[in-house]
Amino acid sequence: MMQDELSENDEAMIYAEEEPAVEALQAAYKDCLGNLEDYFQSCLRSYNDRRNRWSGKSVDLRKHGANAFPWEGASDMEVNVIGERIDSYVALLDQALERSHIKAFPSSHDSVARASVVSAFLKWMRKTYIPQFKHHMELGANYLLEKSIMVTYVGWKKEKRTFKQTVTLEQLVAEMPDLVEMILDEASEADAAAYISKAFPEMPPKRVKKAIRDLRKTGEAEVYIPRETVNCPIVHACAPDSEVLFPPYITDPQRAPYVFWKTFLTAQELEKKVTNEGWDADWVEKAITTLRGKDSLLHEMNGVDSLRNTLGNDADLVMVVYGYQRLIDEEDGSEGIYCTVFHPDTDGYAHSELLNGYDDYPFIVTRLQSSDKRLYETQNLSDVLRGPQMQIKTERDSRIDRASMATLPPLMHPAGRAPSDWGPGRKLPYRRLGEIAFGPVPSFDPGSERIEQQMVEQANNSVGLNLESPISAVRQQFIVNKFLDHVRDVLALAFKLFQRMGPDEVFFQVTGNPNPQVMAKGDANEDFAITVSFDTRENDPESVEMQMKNMA
Repeated sequence: MMQDELSENDEAMIYAEEEPAVEALQAAYKDCLGNLEDYFQSCLRSYNDRRNRWSGKSVDLRKHGANAFPWEGASDMEVNVIGERIDSYVALLDQALERSHIKAFPSSHDSVARASVVSAFLKWMRKTYIPQFKHHMELGANYLLEKSIMVTYVGWKKEKRTFKQTVTLEQLVAEMPDLVEMILDEASEADAAAYISKAFPEMPPKRVKKAIRDLRKTGEAEVYIPRETVNCPIVHACAPDSEVLFPPYITDPQRAPYVFWKTFLTAQELEKKVTNEGWDADWVEKAITTLRGKDSLLHEMNGVDSLRNTLGNDADLVMVVYGYQRLIDEEDGSEGIYCTVFHPDTDGYAHSELLNGYDDYPFIVTRLQSSDKRLYETQNLSDVLRGPQMQIKTERDSRIDRASMATLPPLMHPAGRAPSDWGPGRKLPYRRLGEIAFGPVPSFDPGSERIEQQMVEQANNSVGLNLESPISAVRQQFIVNKFLDHVRDVLALAFKLFQRMGPDEVFFQVTGNPNPQVMAKGDANEDFAITVSFDTRENDPESVEMQMKNMA
């Protein structure tokens, strides 16, 4: 009964249909952009505060213009309170990842024998198997601290690339003598074409005929050689304010009715999508012709960039949006993760498929702190440190301005007879001695430095970087655990995709074991409890020394 009352767009966003509801997806995407404006503005402010960017900033770090306070040319110093502490935590998280301990614990008796091999395989996966894993985790750590949310896409990439290669009749005589006879015999050209098509399946029929003519005429020709260049898990750190969008009311990302991932592709990458993933060739051709350079490298919200777009529009890139939906089959009630590739302002779609092998959305999401239920209601380090940074900037500017006044105080002179020049060695005419004099200079304020010291201590206490405070280690461990739990979930999903999409066997080798090991796919439903841990006390020389004494 309720289903009869739903609109077509509503039904298409709930139930699986033969064709994706592109218009409904486009509308939902634009709604997300509009409804997340507050979060985008929060990220923009955090971005600027971390990098000391503000309106009216000049390269000489001086105040200029009608609104300059307290005077034209007053100090306008940079204070890197936020940036220093975020960078310190990024370095700590990077070290925690590098020195972390990865273990896979069996969840059933049948998995006990493979647990040690899986543990070693996960270490190798982190170091080698997943391309640029460390880079994306570092980028994600920056997003976690600066934007309060860390989102990582986890997928499996299996790609074959075709390369041109020149072959000669001499080479074919040694390897395929029967083919050479067919090529030289014009009556057997059809058989030769069938033979070449079977040997080089990537070659189109026109290229096959041309290769036969070239071999017969010049003794050499170009053929297409397919090579499987990529067959591995991939991860991608996604900016939560410009790449991945969830509905604003979401509390659990995996319960979202839809998720959008926006990315940019070159014309060459779009063409390879047609070959490798079956994208619609007409849509790709239209996109290359009409959409290159149309969209900003950063997302646009109601026509206004929500971030500083320092790179501008790139004429070589095409924006595409991956729309992920959790849809229900009306007949049997089964659910699945569906993906549709589209552009928010263009008719049609590039590709649509049911994501086999995925039980949930291919995104791992972690919040810096969970003080509210909704995903986007969270706080980043810039929010915590903004007050101390502004106060420290005020104190430093005031001391520089006071030093400027002491170096060159205001000059008092008779009205209408200002000195023509001022400085060491200058000659100043006067009628009566004492007509020109320095004005009063503000006295030195020792409290300014104490206030700055208190603000620095407050900033360190707020984020757990005060080495003298016993609670700092707890706060550091809290953030490290957030990050490593995210890494654990990423590796767990990557391993699950290996079991379902990867090669039957993978040979790998890890440090400490000179012999190569073999990792078989095993049962796709085989499950392990994976842990990734690091104790921040290992960074403390005193704690390490005490541990060594206890071991002794």
